[in-house]
Amino acid sequence: MSPARHAEQGSMLLEALIAVLVLALGVLGLAATQTRTLVTARTTEFRNIAMRAVDDLQERMRANHHILLQPPAFNPYLTSWGEPPQASTNCDASPCEGFTMAAHDIAEWKTMLARSLPDGDAWVFPSTQDPTQFGVLVAWTDPRLRNDSHASEADIALFAQAVSVRDAQGQAGTGVAGLECLARHTCHLVYFRP
Repeated sequence: MSPARHAEQGSMLLEALIAVLVLALGVLGLAATQTRTLVTARTTEFRNIAMRAVDDLQERMRANHHILLQPPAFNPYLTSWGEPPQASTNCDASPCEGFTMAAHDIAEWKTMLARSLPDGDAWVFPSTQDPTQFGVLVAWTDPRLRNDSHASEADIALFAQAVSVRDAQGQAGTGVAGLECLARHTCHLVYFRP
């Protein structure tokens, strides 16, 4: 075999190896893009669930017309982070109104949030700007941190700063003193009038 032919075969082998490397990098890039797309779709799904939950709460408050006369600061639909309160009466089995219906609604609503969203929870509070408005901060564990047990505290803080709280217009922060999103959660803030 001549040296020129031997060099030609080596050159073809090198070209083939480079082509395989480029193809492998392309496939890895596509896999990473697909993974990011799936996580983004999941996050969007969670945000849609949160918006539907707020609509559900608003309808429950509107249906309980006895409570609409209460001052917002004493409204029984107000709740903070944590387990849903236990309703003393099952309003699905017997008719209820007023405070009893509100306790049943909040217990049922927060239970639904916990089932629909990963680590789902909510804080319902009166608006400081408008006495006829209520704010709802819905929280869930973000899928980007949920499975990342190796994330450093610095990574978590940077991530939390990036996704923190977004209101319906996409603005960051709550604008309400003392109202913060739960650690390692994504939150969605909505204001409404019942």
